[in-house]
Amino acid sequence: MKNLYKALLTVVAFGFTSVASAAIFDFGTIANGNEYGAESISFTDNGVTVTATGWAGLNPTGTTPDYFAYLDSGNAGLGVCQSLNGDQCAPSSDDNVTYTETLRLVFDHEVSIDGIIFVNGDHNTDFVGNFILTVDGISDTYALTNDFALPDLFGTVFEFYNPNSGGDSNVSNNQQFYINELTTGTRGLDEPPAVPIPAAVWLFGSGLLGLVAVARRKA
Repeated sequence: MKNLYKALLTVVAFGFTSVASAAIFDFGTIANGNEYGAESISFTDNGVTVTATGWAGLNPTGTTPDYFAYLDSGNAGLGVCQSLNGDQCAPSSDDNVTYTETLRLVFDHEVSIDGIIFVNGDHNTDFVGNFILTVDGISDTYALTNDFALPDLFGTVFEFYNPNSGGDSNVSNNQQFYINELTTGTRGLDEPPAVPIPAAVWLFGSGLLGLVAVARRKA
């Protein structure tokens, strides 16, 4: 009898813990505590891991990044630097995603990107121009904006390319960007659906309750 109760409690607990949660990557806050660049930088939140690298050109190929992923402080976030002096960008102004640069984010499983906060080269939210986003090899063009979402679009590899050649210095800064914050969806396509699992758990649990009742009557 005790073993049946234990089994039922285990199944119910599994039903409450089987659904994955969203992850929020606050690159701006992370950078404020530690500004630096590297060939690749990895971040983990709520069971989701993403690795950032910097590349040249649209849909870059190869195994070694052309540039460096960079965390810039001062209400900035995650960008790209072409050259490092130690772990600091040289020159210091070349630390965002600018013309012909790509910031690649590779997740450890499929996710949706439910929200992105961009900031521009001046670390504020005024933008002109576009960016090209490639998700698992499929590209599309979007307008630069400080609050961006991709509902129901799942993938593992997200590449952010800057096609803006710029004009005067102010326009150029407004056509460059950092990713200040990124929020992923609640589950990826390679995870089991969230709704059927609890339903199956409760069905199995009701069967166990029936066994308990039968055992009681026999006793």
